[in-house]
Amino acid sequence: MGLWQHLAESYDKNAEALKEAYPLSTTSISNNSDIIVVIVIDGNGEFIRSDKIEKQSKPTKKSPGNPLVNITIPVTEDSQGRSSNVCSHPVFDQYGYLKGEGKKFDAYIAQLKNYSESKFATQQIKAIYKYVEKRSIASDLSEMNLKDKTNIIFQVEIPDNRQAKVWKDETFFNAWHQYYQSEKKKRHDARGEAETKLANRQDLSRDEKKKFEEQAKLKDDVSIDYISGAQGQLIAISHPKKISNASGNAKLVSANDDTNYTFRGKFAESSEAVAIGYESSQKAHQFLRYLINNDRGYSCGEQVILSFTIGSTEKLLPPPIEDNSIWGILQGAQIATQSDIQIELRAETGFDYAVALKQTLAGLGYSNTLKQHAKTAVIALDAATTGRLAITFYRELDRNEYLEKIAEWHSGGKWHQKFWDKENEKYVPYVGAPSVDKIIAAVHGKPRAVKDESYTKIKKAARERLLRCIFDEALLPKDYVVAAVRRGSNPLGISTGGEFDRNAFEQVVSTACALVRKDNLQRDKEDYKLSIEHDRTDRDYLYGRLLGAADKLEEYALYKKNNDRVVTAAIRHMQAFAQRPFRTWQTIHGCLNPYIQSVKGSFAFSEIEAIMDRFESGEYEKDTPLNGSYLIGYYHERAYINSLGKAAHNEKKTTDNTETEDNNDKS
Repeated sequence: MGLWQHLAESYDKNAEALKEAYPLSTTSISNNSDIIVVIVIDGNGEFIRSDKIEKQSKPTKKSPGNPLVNITIPVTEDSQGRSSNVCSHPVFDQYGYLKGEGKKFDAYIAQLKNYSESKFATQQIKAIYKYVEKRSIASDLSEMNLKDKTNIIFQVEIPDNRQAKVWKDETFFNAWHQYYQSEKKKRHDARGEAETKLANRQDLSRDEKKKFEEQAKLKDDVSIDYISGAQGQLIAISHPKKISNASGNAKLVSANDDTNYTFRGKFAESSEAVAIGYESSQKAHQFLRYLINNDRGYSCGEQVILSFTIGSTEKLLPPPIEDNSIWGILQGAQIATQSDIQIELRAETGFDYAVALKQTLAGLGYSNTLKQHAKTAVIALDAATTGRLAITFYRELDRNEYLEKIAEWHSGGKWHQKFWDKENEKYVPYVGAPSVDKIIAAVHGKPRAVKDESYTKIKKAARERLLRCIFDEALLPKDYVVAAVRRGSNPLGISTGGEFDRNAFEQVVSTACALVRKDNLQRDKEDYKLSIEHDRTDRDYLYGRLLGAADKLEEYALYKKNNDRVVTAAIRHMQAFAQRPFRTWQTIHGCLNPYIQSVKGSFAFSEIEAIMDRFESGEYEKDTPLNGSYLIGYYHERAYINSLGKAAHNEKKTTDNTETEDNNDKS
């Protein structure tokens, strides 16, 4: 019960901040699929006008579109879980319940009448009841041609009442919650009285027996609350759904099904096994809704992964996994000792974000706010079916442990990466762990369509596996490493519009290198450096360097001839090279012969000769498949030749400038 306790306690600690948007005994409706009608009445229940909140729409060139609007409405335990059965919400409901006829209206008006006549009723509720009992809603809204499922809310304009919009009135929601709890207590008392009377049923008439038997079936009870541990609490009969928009009507806690539930063991009723207090259930679910809706949740289909600082509503810590890169974290918490110019310069050159992240997280770890909230929870929710939501991952960590695990993940799996900066429309290089989405793309490829359900299932499972790697220190799945290397070895399979995509290929190779480095570090305690290792003589790494040098040599030769072809011999034969490097290298080298004379003095040509000399006796001639470290060698060699080229270009530029200055001095 740790999670539920923390959620309920967190709601209590932040009740003032949450009671307006997330009051108890409520749910929400939206304009996502239809309009919302607003009926405006006065304090005497007289109709003034009708307004509407337009259905949500995306902006276009001709229209700004309509934003998503969420409206909080009061509910009962039964109505919040209703499906096709007749069960009305207390005040705001669908047009089918308010139009003035049928079983739905009868249920709605009876409940509203009881509420309006109670001591908890506000002026607004009394005015709404006066209006609804006239049965004039259908005629008042006749021009709108409403569907039965169109939601209707009320605006009551009363002099001296500053909040006419009932759905935004805190007093209204407090009154409803207190009223509903009092009704639950009445039903519990009636049930106890009925059970006492039925113990001496011989003294009862037939009508009295029928009445008390019906009351004895009421489920409202008072018991120990397994969340708070308090005695004598009103117990929740049903629990909220719509915890997240992604999971729809799925519930985390399901009520007992008296129709289909057959095995009870030693219990006569389900509440004897476990009982959750109504108020505790409402608090826990509302705080969880808040966390998911407050952009803390990382969603994929019905799955939501999030973390929160227990007892706090502030976004104090980085998320457990990111949808882009750690750039976003560092942008929000830049290191104080660095100027904006230095930060921009480092972003351009690709500085080590993993180191910067550690420094940033260290700073977060000592903040005053975090000292007050020492625990962090990481949660993954997923819907197994349309009606069932499950907690598939839950870890409760000390604050510093949480920060250390995230920092360690980025430090151990870091490699040269880049991401697309939408704001500035350019690629930003960085050194850090690839994002979870990049890992999944490198392992499984990209979805076949915008909505690919099979890919979504794969993606959800992958995120959970990687979550365990981050927080449980589980070994990186070997199948992920193998799959990423295999995908990185098939560059012609990485295409956009049917043509080889060099940028996408390089991202896959960078991600594969990060996984290979992490895997070697975990399993073999071998750490590959982030730049070229001239002293490393293992066959796989050297063959990778050869492939990288060949790729750069042909690239340079094509550039000199103004040929924009991007598929080199190294790229074309890379898949075969990974399986039969010795035999395939002869083919690749043969393809380079037409270019060697024109680029014989290039860095790439001299590197090929130097690498050939590094092979130990007998290693070069082996033709067995290469392991993942060959991709690291391939990446290192290309990056090394690029750096030599840049250095030579800068040196030439400096020399030219010096000569110009000397000539100016002479003149």
